[in-house]
Amino acid sequence: MKNIAIFGTFLLSLSVLSGCATKNTAQVPNWLENPGRTQAVGSCGSHALGKYKQKECAMTRARLELAARQGVEIKSMSLMTEKATNMSSSSSLNQQTIQEINSKVKARLIESYHDKLQDVIWVLVEEN
Repeated sequence: MKNIAIFGTFLLSLSVLSGCATKNTAQVPNWLENPGRTQAVGSCGSHALGKYKQKECAMTRARLELAARQGVEIKSMSLMTEKATNMSSSSSLNQQTIQEINSKVKARLIESYHDKLQDVIWVLVEEN
């Protein structure tokens, strides 16, 4: 009888622990991998100025994708320089981006998703 009580307690403990192990994680939205034809996805990692700027950054990246589809030309040039001596080293990056826009890109926010584990905000925008 004592063995049955111990075995029952063991099974009960095991079921409680297994229930704790299954974490209720949010599903990644389908639009992240499969946006619509007139939609674009943008993302941005953690931002020093907070969540608002992080979302704004993601929106900008999604609009840039829409602009690229419409034939807006984006030119980017980067120059990296490095200096080294016996006791120290330094490097600098000079970057310039030029956009030629012949039409306006209007988009509206459809949905957003925050990956809390990686602190990345994803947005789905659609052409107006």
